[in-house]
Amino acid sequence: MAKAHPRCAVVGAANIDIGGFPAGRLSMQDSNPGRIALSAGGVGRNIACTLSRLGVEVELIAALGRDAFAETIRADCMRSGVSLALSPTFEDAGSSAYLFIADAAGDMQLAVSDMEICARLTPDALKPRLDALNGMDAVILDANLSEETLCWLAPRLTVPVIADAVSTAKAGRLRNALPWLRVLKPNAIEAEALTGVAVADDESVWQAMRALVDAGVERVFITLGERGVCCGDALQGLVLPGPSVKLVNATGAGDAFTAALAWAELRGLDLRQSAMAGLAAAAIAVEAMQTVSPDMSEAALTRRMAQLAGPA
Repeated sequence: MAKAHPRCAVVGAANIDIGGFPAGRLSMQDSNPGRIALSAGGVGRNIACTLSRLGVEVELIAALGRDAFAETIRADCMRSGVSLALSPTFEDAGSSAYLFIADAAGDMQLAVSDMEICARLTPDALKPRLDALNGMDAVILDANLSEETLCWLAPRLTVPVIADAVSTAKAGRLRNALPWLRVLKPNAIEAEALTGVAVADDESVWQAMRALVDAGVERVFITLGERGVCCGDALQGLVLPGPSVKLVNATGAGDAFTAALAWAELRGLDLRQSAMAGLAAAAIAVEAMQTVSPDMSEAALTRRMAQLAGPA
C-alpha cells in the first residue's frame, strides 16, 4: 500500500552547469560576445528536485566542496524542498562543475566536465549514512557513483533500489549491482553497454531488456526517445510508444523519467502504469526550457498519464 507521505533518498551527483551562448556564429579559438548562464544540475540533483515536485520527501546525498558552487547547489535544493542534511562536505575539493560552449542554435560544441569529487562518495563516506538510507521508502542511485560504491551500497540497502545508468561510459559501473536493483532505467545505448547486446532494432532492444531481467533486475525500463519505452519484468514485457510533445529542451528528460519511476514505485503502480508515469514525466520535462520543469507536479503527471491512457 502506498504511503501518504513517502520518503526517498537519492545518492549521486549535484553540480553546477556553466553555459556559454554566443550571440552569433561561434568562432573557435576566439572570444565570442554572448551570454553566460549558471545553474544547478547533475543527474542526482535533477531526479531529487523532480521527485520533490511530485510530492515526495527527498534527501539528496551528493559530495560538495567548500565553495561558492556548493552554496548555489544548497540554495537551489532549499528552494526545491530537497534536503542535503546527509551530504558530506570536502574542504579540499571543488564542487562538481560542467562547463560548455554552445553554437548559435544552442547545441553544445565543446565541454569540460569536472566531477572528480563524486569519487569521494566512497563506502567509508556512506557507511555512517546507511541506517538513514534504510529508513527511507526507496533509494535512487545514479551511476556517477564509482563501481566500488555501487557494488558496496546496493546489496546493503533493505529498501527498493532504483538506478539510473547516466551515460554509456558510466553504465557499466552498475553491472555487478544488477541483482540488487528493483528498477533500472537505461537508454538503448546504455543497455547495450550493460548487456553486450547490440541494440539496433525492436528485437535487439527486447533481447537487452530480457538480459537485464535475467541478470536479476526486477523491473527494466529501456527508454527509446521518441519511440517510447521497452519495459519488462520476470512475467511480462511491454513496448509503449512515446507521446506527442512540443520539444523545447530535451535535457533532463531521462532524469524526469527516473524520478517518475521512483514515484510510481512508492505509489505501488504496476509495470504499465510505471512506464506511463515515466513517459508522462519525460514529456512534461521536454516541453520546458529548464532542466527541471516548473510545470512538474503530481497533478500534472497524473493528468498526462490519463491522456496517454486514452478513453477508458
